[in-house]
Amino acid sequence: MLAQVSEENVEIVRRGYEAYLRGDLGVIQGDMDPDVVVYRKDPDGATFHGWDGFMQAIAEWVEDFDEFTISAREFIDANDNQVVVRVHQTAVGARSGAPIEADFWFVHTLRDARLTRLDMLVNKADALAAAGLSE
Repeated sequence: MLAQVSEENVEIVRRGYEAYLRGDLGVIQGDMDPDVVVYRKDPDGATFHGWDGFMQAIAEWVEDFDEFTISAREFIDANDNQVVVRVHQTAVGARSGAPIEADFWFVHTLRDARLTRLDMLVNKADALAAAGLSE
């Protein structure tokens, strides 16, 4: 049964990234627990709560960029309730005009097919550690 739950969680997370790219935030909100916690390790260790907190975290993540795009490049089924995702980001610095390209790691924690926590991390080691894994 755990493998089925894990596969379902990966599909829920994948669906969220696809919805984000389409601008369909209703799908994301529908898959999210109302009390979701979003943690951004860098640069400030900020924690956000609920849908409004999720939206604030995303807005702050992209506010200094123009032409911001993401693509989910790798999904790691970490355990029965977590999915680790390597997210590739490209953008242009809003002030500098400099192109930016980087990978970030997001750990999605789900319970009862709903996102309860999102950890936004800058490296794979931290993401795997947050999911109780090692490289």
